[in-house]
Formats: sequence, structure tokens, C-alpha cells
Amino acid sequence: MRTTIERAVQSAARLPLWIAGASLLTMMGLTFADVVMRSFASAPITGAAEITEILLAATVFAAMPATSLWGRHISVDLFDSYLFARARDGLMNLIFGVLLWWPVIKCWESAARTMGYGEVTLYLRIPVAWLLFFIAIGLGLSAAAMILRGIFILFLPRVNPDDGARGVTEAESQ
Repeated sequence: MRTTIERAVQSAARLPLWIAGASLLTMMGLTFADVVMRSFASAPITGAAEITEILLAATVFAAMPATSLWGRHISVDLFDSYLFARARDGLMNLIFGVLLWWPVIKCWESAARTMGYGEVTLYLRIPVAWLLFFIAIGLGLSAAAMILRGIFILFLPRVNPDDGARGVTEAESQ
């Protein structure tokens, strides 16, 4: 049963990475096509900059929950000499996971307000609110992942903070 749960967590964490990878690949292809069309046919792709901005946001905020769950953020070790590594990692994940809820709430409010205004992008008329909702969901999943990771590190002695998701999900199966 726990192996099934572990596989489900791993699969759920990888799905947004596929979305981020597809967004990145699409962004590369679009940029290449826009440069070729601009250079050789003097006909740039209409709205390419808008689509690139949207795909960039999709790439970042789709990959963020998996990055948070696996503990792969860039970190600067300022408090190493003051705290034990386990306490530091657990507390930092909890603190930053809780602090991340404020941007989630503000982004969600902004998305709701933008939807009420009916704001769209300049050239392609794409509704901006849906992108803001996607960003808020990505931030919310990241905050939840950081809080969960912090709880696992602090309260499950078998979780090794350096093992990433493997340490978090395998501790339950032992």
C-alpha cells in the first residue's frame, strides 16, 4: 500500500515537470521560428513575445512545487554554525512554506480582480486572469510541499533532508 502511495506522490510531483518541460520546449521552438521568420521573411510571429512570457511563467510555476518537495532550491548557508542541519532544514522549510502563503493569497486576489476587469493581453487578447490563477496554484502547491517537507524532516527521524523526495516518501514505507 505504501509503495503505491509513494509511486502516486512521485508521479504527481513529476506531472508538473512535464508541463514545465513542454512549456520550455515550446518557448524554444517559438523563439527559433520567430527569429527565422523575422530574419528571412521579414514577418515576425504576431504575439510571440506574449506567448513567450506566458510560457516562461508556466515553466517557472509548474516546476516550483516539485522543486519545493524535493528540496532543490538554491540555498545560502548563513546559519550553519548556529543550528543543527536537521533543525535548520526543517524549520526553514516550515517558515518559508508558511511565508509563501501571503503571495498565494495576493496573487489569487489579483487574479480574481483581473477577471472582473476582463483584462487581456495586448495583441492576442488572452485573458490574464487564467495565468494569474495558474501562478497562484503553483505557489500554493509549493507552499504546501515546503510545509510538508518541513514536518517530515522535523518529526520523522528516518527522513534525510539531503535525499530530496526519495527521503520524504521512502520514510513512510520503512
